[in-house]
Amino acid sequence: MLPKFSVKKPLTVFVAMILVLVLGVVSFTKMTTDLLPSMNLPYVIAYTPYPGASPEKVENTVTNPLEEVFSTVSGVENVTSISNENVSMVILEFSQDTNMDSAMIDLNGQVDLVKSKFDDTVGSTTLMKLNPDMMPIMMVSVDVDGMSQEEISTYVNDEIIPSLERIEGVASVSATGLVESQLQITLDTDKIDSLNKKIKANINSELDKNEKKIDDGISKLNKSEKELDKKSQEQISKLSEASVELESGLSQLSSAIAQIQMMDSVGDSLNPTISDAKKALNDSESKLKDFKNKLKIAEQNGLDTSILKENIASLESTIKTIKISIENAEKGLNSSSASLSQLQAQQKELKSQKKQLETAKSTLNQELTKASIKIIQGKAQLESAKQELNKSREEALKSADLSSKITPDMINSVLTAENFSMPAGYVSDDAKQYSVKVGDKFTSIDQVEDLLLMSIDGIGDIYLKDIADIKYENNVSKSYTNVNGNPGIMLSIEKTSTSSTSSVCDKLNQTIDSLTDGNDKLHILSLMDQGIYIDMVINSILDNLLYGGILAIIVLLVFLRSIKPTVIIAFSIPMSLLFAVVLMYFTDISLNMISLSGLSLGVGMLVDNSIVVIENIYRMRNNGVSRYKAAVYGAKQVSGAIFASTLTTICVFLPIVFTDGITKQIFTDMGLTIAYSLIASLIIALTLVPCMASKLLTSADEKEHRWFDKFVDFYETLLEKALNHKSIVLIGALILLCFAGFSATRMGTAFMPDMSSTQMTATISPKEGQELTDDDLQKISDDFVKIVGKIDDVEGVGAMNGSGTMMGMSSSSSSNSMSVYIVLKEDMKHSNKEIAKMIKDDTSSLNCDISVNESTMDMGSMVGSGISIQIKGDDLDKLQDISNDMVDILKNTDGAIDIKSSLDNSEVEQRISVNKDEAMKYGLTVAQVYQQISEKLKSETTSTTITSNSNDLAVVIKNNASETTIKDLKLLEIKGTKNNKDAKVKLNKIATITNATTPASINHKNQTRYMTVSASVDEDHNIGLISRDIQSKIDDYNTPNGYEVELTGENETINSTMKDLVLMILLAIVFIYLIMVAQFQSLLSPFIVMFTIPLAFTGGLLGLLVTRQILSVTSMLGFLILAGIVVNNGIVFVDYVNQLRLDGVDKRTALLETGRARIRPILMTAMTTILAMSTMALGVGMGSELSQGLSIVTIGGLLYATLLTLFIVPILYDIFHRKEMKKIIIDDED
Repeated sequence: MLPKFSVKKPLTVFVAMILVLVLGVVSFTKMTTDLLPSMNLPYVIAYTPYPGASPEKVENTVTNPLEEVFSTVSGVENVTSISNENVSMVILEFSQDTNMDSAMIDLNGQVDLVKSKFDDTVGSTTLMKLNPDMMPIMMVSVDVDGMSQEEISTYVNDEIIPSLERIEGVASVSATGLVESQLQITLDTDKIDSLNKKIKANINSELDKNEKKIDDGISKLNKSEKELDKKSQEQISKLSEASVELESGLSQLSSAIAQIQMMDSVGDSLNPTISDAKKALNDSESKLKDFKNKLKIAEQNGLDTSILKENIASLESTIKTIKISIENAEKGLNSSSASLSQLQAQQKELKSQKKQLETAKSTLNQELTKASIKIIQGKAQLESAKQELNKSREEALKSADLSSKITPDMINSVLTAENFSMPAGYVSDDAKQYSVKVGDKFTSIDQVEDLLLMSIDGIGDIYLKDIADIKYENNVSKSYTNVNGNPGIMLSIEKTSTSSTSSVCDKLNQTIDSLTDGNDKLHILSLMDQGIYIDMVINSILDNLLYGGILAIIVLLVFLRSIKPTVIIAFSIPMSLLFAVVLMYFTDISLNMISLSGLSLGVGMLVDNSIVVIENIYRMRNNGVSRYKAAVYGAKQVSGAIFASTLTTICVFLPIVFTDGITKQIFTDMGLTIAYSLIASLIIALTLVPCMASKLLTSADEKEHRWFDKFVDFYETLLEKALNHKSIVLIGALILLCFAGFSATRMGTAFMPDMSSTQMTATISPKEGQELTDDDLQKISDDFVKIVGKIDDVEGVGAMNGSGTMMGMSSSSSSNSMSVYIVLKEDMKHSNKEIAKMIKDDTSSLNCDISVNESTMDMGSMVGSGISIQIKGDDLDKLQDISNDMVDILKNTDGAIDIKSSLDNSEVEQRISVNKDEAMKYGLTVAQVYQQISEKLKSETTSTTITSNSNDLAVVIKNNASETTIKDLKLLEIKGTKNNKDAKVKLNKIATITNATTPASINHKNQTRYMTVSASVDEDHNIGLISRDIQSKIDDYNTPNGYEVELTGENETINSTMKDLVLMILLAIVFIYLIMVAQFQSLLSPFIVMFTIPLAFTGGLLGLLVTRQILSVTSMLGFLILAGIVVNNGIVFVDYVNQLRLDGVDKRTALLETGRARIRPILMTAMTTILAMSTMALGVGMGSELSQGLSIVTIGGLLYATLLTLFIVPILYDIFHRKEMKKIIIDDED
C-alpha cells in the first residue's frame, strides 16, 4: 500500500519529508538537554530539626511518632529513618503508581496530627519529594584577592549570588563557607549576682525595719508586765492589811458589845468600854485613811476600784455609826439594852463589810490575772510575728533570686514578643481606608540592649544589658574553604525542574564571565559543571552517531558497489533520525545520555529496513524488472518481513511496563527512542526508499561482484556440507553456549560501569581511632590542596568543611571531615582511575584517611555503591556486637577496603540509671529527674531574628556558666520533697552514672532499628563476586534470635535490576515468538528462528569475556536488544524460503537459493549495526562507558549469531519442516 502510494505520488512524499525535516530541526532546537532523563522517583523525605537533642531523644520524641503515622498513608511501601543529633530524617518509599501530589497532601495531614505532641523546641517538619533535579548542576568557588573571608562573604552575598539567581532557570544558589554573623546574648552571672545582692539588701532592709518594730513591742510588753506585777503585789498587800484591820475592828466591836452587855451588871465598867470604843474608832479612821491611799494607787494603775470604793464607803458609814453609837452610849448609858442592840447591829454591819472586802480582794486577783494573760498573749503574738518575719525573709530572698527567673527561655519569650510587627486590619476616615500595623521590630543592637525586662520596687527598671553581654559574633573561626590555596566560598547551583541543564549552565557561564571581565581580583572556578559534561557526552554520542552512519554507508557502498542505492540509504538515515526526534519532542523525551545512546544504537538498526528494501529493489532491477514495478514490488515483497522484524525489536522494550524503580525510569527513554527510530525507519523504508528508487535506479545493468560471488559460492558449499552434517554443527554450537554460560557464572557484576568525567571528589577524615581537631584537619586539607594542585591533569582544587553524598552531590555536613572537589583538564592525558591513583600515592604521607571518588558522574551513586550490610534488631548494644562481627568478616574478605561501621562515628555518653525507689523517697520520678538534668545542661537557645544594616541576624541566647563536667553532673542537686518539705539530693545519691558508647545516629527500616557496615571494593576485585563471598559468610554466621543480617548496597540493586531485566528478556522472547507466529502463520517456523537468540547470547557473553568487561545493567540491556535484533535475519531467511517453497521449489534447493539470495542483506544489516556501534564499543569519547558494555554485547552477539544464523537456521528448518507446505492463495491487489 505505502510503496505503491509513494511511487505514484512522489511530490507528496517530498512534502512529507520537508515537513519532517522542518519539524525535526525545530524540535531538536527546542528540546531540553539534561544529563539524565526526568525521573519521578516515588520518594519523600520528612526533615525535622530538634536543636540540642541526642539521637535517642530525637528517635523517641520525633522519629517514632512520625513513622507510626506515615506507615498508615496509602501507597507507602518502606519507611526508613535516620535519627541524628539535632535532626530527624524519615525517608518514605511509595509504590510506583502512587500519585505523589495526593501523597504529599496526606503526609501533611499526618504531620498536623502528630506535631501537637512534640516538645516546644522541635522545629517544623519539612516534606520534600526526592528528585534528580535536586542535584546541583554546577558548583563554583569564589575567591577575591586581598579580601578576608568575611569580606568575601559580604561580596558574594551582595553581588555574586543575586546575579546568579536572576538567571532564568536557576532555582537556588546555596553558599558554603560564608561567614555568618549573629547577635549573641550571653547571660552574665556576675551582673545577675550583683543585682541579686542589691535586691536582697533592699529586702533585708525593709524586713529589718519591721523586725525592729516587733522587738520594740515585745520590750514594751515586758516592761508593762513587770510594772503590773509590782503594782498588783502592792494592791494585794494593802487589801490584806485592810482585811486584817477590819477584822481587828470587828473584834474590838465584839468586845464593846460584850462590855455593854456587862453594863447591865456592872455599870461602872461602861466608861472604860466607851473609851475603848473611841480608841477603836480612831484606829478605824486611821485605817480608812490608808484605804483611801490604796484607792488612789489603784486608780493610777488603771485597776478596777469599784469594790474598793464600796468598801471604803461602807467603812466610812460604819465609823460614822460607831461615832453615833459612842455618842448614844455616852448619852444613854442608862439605856444599855438599846445600846446593845445598836452595837450588835453595828457588828453585823462590820461583818458584812468584811465579806465585801474579801470579795473585792478576790475580784482584784481575777482582774490582775486577766491583765497578765493579755500581756502574755500580746508577747506570744509578737514572737509569732517575728518568726513569720524570719520565715518570710527566707522565702523573699529565695524568690528574689533572679538566677531562677532570668533564663534563656525567659529572654527568648520576651524578645520574641517584643520583636513583633503585624498588620491588625483597616480603619476608615473621610472615605479613605488606612491599614493598621501594630508593633515595630528591632533594628539595632541598642534597642535590644535597652529592652526592659522588669521593674522592682527599691531597685528600679532592669534592662537586658543589666543582666547580659550583647555583641555580634561570626563563624569565621569555624568556616573553612580553600580554593587553590586561597580562602573562598563554594556556591552550589540548582535549576528548575522544567529548565534545560545545558542551557542554564551556558547562561551561568556567561554571567560568570561578565562578572570576572574587568575584575582581575575576582576568581570564579567551576568545580562541577553538568553543562560541560553534558555537552561533552552529547558531542561524543553525536560523533559516534555520525561515524556510525558514515561506516554504514561505506558498508553499503562496498556491498552494492553502486552510488545511487547508497545515496538512497544515506538519505534515509537523517530522515529517520529527524522523524524520531519529532516523536521524542511530542512525547516529552529530553536529549540526555540515555535517549541519545538509544538514538546512537538505533543508527545501525534504522538502516536495516531500508537496506532490505533497497537490496530487494536493486536485485529485481538487475533481474530486468522496470524501475517503478521493482520499486513497488521489491518493497512490497519484503514489507511483511521488515514489519515483523521491526515489531520484534520494538517489543523487547514493551515488558518495561512490568518493571518498577530506577530500571523503569532509566530504560524507558532508551526503549522509546529506539522504538521511535525503528518506526521511523520502517515508514521511511516503505515510502522514501521506493520513491527515490523509482527515480534514481534508472540503469538495470548489474555490476560484477567477483569477490562477493566467490564468497557466496563458498558459503553455499559450506551450507550444503552443514546440511549434510547437522549434528556436528549443532553440537559445536551447544558446547560453545555451555562454555559461555559457565563463564557467565564466574563473571563479575556491577550496576553501572564507571564513567569518566572532568570532575572528581575526595573526602579527608581521621583514621579509625584517630582524634583530629578542626585546626589539624584544616592544615591537612591545605597540604592536600597544594599537593593535588601540582598534578599535571588537575586544573583546580577546592576544599571545604563537611562530607557526604546524595546522588553524587554534597548533602550533609560533618565537622570532622573535609570535602574536596577536583577539576580536571578537558584534554587530560590520564584516565580518571590513573589520576585517582596519583592522588592517593602523592597524599599517602598525610596523617589521615583519604577516599577518592573517580567521577562525579558515577550513576551507581544514585542507588548506593559498594558493599553494605544491614543488621536489624531492637537492642543497640546487641546491634553493636553484631556490627563488630560483620566488620571482622569484611576485614577477612579479599578486595574489601575502606571498611566503615555505624559505630565509627559513635560517641561516648554518660548513661544515667535512676534508682526509682531512692528517687521516690524525694517524690521524684525518672521523668522529673530527666527534666531537671536537661534544664541544667541546656546552654544555648536560638531566638528571633532582627534586621540590622539590611542584614538579618539570628539572635542566640547563651548561658555563660562554665561547661558541666562529669564531676559536676554527679554532684548536681535535684530538687524534690521529703516529709512534706522541700529537699535537695545529689544526683549520685539517686542514680548510677556510667560510660557507654552510643551511635551518632539511629537508623530505622520499617520501624525496626538497624546498623550498617559498609566497604568499598578495590580495583582488582568485583562487587558481584565479593558480594557472593560475603553472603556465604553471613549465611554461616550464627545470628541471634530476633535479629537479622542482610547484605544490601550495590549488590542488592544489581540483583533487583537483573531480575527485572531477566523478566523483560523472557517476556520479550514470548512477544517475539507471538509476532512471528502472526507473520508466518505457523507455530514451527518462529520456533526455528528463536534458536538464533541463544546463539546471540553466546556471542554477547564471549564478547564480554574477550574484552574483559563485567556484566552490568547496560550490558544486560544489550542482551535484551539482541533478542529483538538477531531474529530479524532469521525472519528474512525463513520468509524467503517459505516464498520459494510456495512457488514449488523443493526444500533443499530453496534453502540453498535463500542462502545465496539473502546473504548480502543479512551481512549488510549486521555489518551496518556492528560498525555503527563500534565507536561506542571502543569507548571513544566522554561518557561512552555507559554504552560500551551494551555495544560489546550487541556486536559480539550479532556477529556470532549472524554467522551461525546462516547455518543453524537452515539446518533447523531442514529438520523440522519435513512436510510439504500448503500454498495459500492471496489475491493480488494490482
